Amino acid sequence: MTWIIIILALLEIAWLWALIAHLTDSELESTDKICWTVVLCVLNVLGLLLYILIGPTKFKIENTEEYLSEKGLKKAFNDGRR
Repeated sequence: MTWIIIILALLEIAWLWALIAHLTDSELESTDKICWTVVLCVLNVLGLLLYILIGPTKFKIENTEEYLSEKGLKKAFNDGRR
């Protein structure tokens, strides 16, 4: 019985750690934060496992800060750059 309480306490601490770490991550967009917060809160331990396995940082493909205007996009497309 004592082991069950210890395991549940450790899971809750890990869940709380993941939630705090997730909410304080400044690199995530607000929609990602909302979605992962709902997943963590609704699914609890399963949400914790999902967050650990396929967390939001795993989906980042490329972090670019270059934005082109419509004219710049047309020029880049015509030049053959994509």
